[in-house]
Amino acid sequence: MQKPAVVNSSFKPIIINRVVVRDKEFLHRLGKVLKLKWLLGKEVQIRRSLVDRIIPCFACVAVENNDFFSLSALLEKMDANCGTYDDVTPLHTACEFGNLDMIKFLLAKGASPHKVNRFGHCPFYMAIKSRRCHAVKLLHMKEVTLNLHPVRIAMEMIQAVQNRDYPLLCAWALSGVDMDTKDYDGRTVMHEAVYLKDKSMITKLLEYGATPLEKDAWGQTAMDNARNETAIMGLFDPLFTVCCPTKEDYLLYKAKHAHR
Repeated sequence: MQKPAVVNSSFKPIIINRVVVRDKEFLHRLGKVLKLKWLLGKEVQIRRSLVDRIIPCFACVAVENNDFFSLSALLEKMDANCGTYDDVTPLHTACEFGNLDMIKFLLAKGASPHKVNRFGHCPFYMAIKSRRCHAVKLLHMKEVTLNLHPVRIAMEMIQAVQNRDYPLLCAWALSGVDMDTKDYDGRTVMHEAVYLKDKSMITKLLEYGATPLEKDAWGQTAMDNARNETAIMGLFDPLFTVCCPTKEDYLLYKAKHAHR
């Protein structure tokens, strides 16, 4: 009979009121790393390079574990915007996990929400792709913006429509992006939803602020494509068939009713 694997439980965190407190063995080992005695004898350039790469990795793990104590100690040895070998910063990790308290803490420490990792993604994008709607809403309230090309945004949102990924579309909507953003062919999420004849998706997109009024590269709007679909046209009527037949009319209508 095979013996069960021995697990070193000394590294398991102790959670008290949502704050993670590490045991003495972990703190002792962390202290050794922070003292950096193991780097003595190495060239200055090598030491600096190792420190710059290793400590951010520890910081990102501390964020994952909601370990404010260890993170605070690590931030004394590094800039809040330093990243791992993939240029992932602690704020990237906090946004990916949707940890609001950690996001606020890191922003207060000077972490930049515009810092991009090796893949060109900023923390805001990580929150969106991870469907962390509360984190997305928080960053949008702090007037954080995305650094993605509009075409890329449109393509990702259209793919979410194809996958019927409502949480991801909700995150995109909360980010403040234009839900009528166009892809290379001038198509929007509403064009795709009408093409798929997905009435539930169309209803949700209307709630998120998308319209059927943008023209694609062939001069067709999503409403043009839905002319023979009575059920879908019923979703657009009367707002887009009578009150706001053009995008300009809709923007004026929206601005007028926003103050009520």
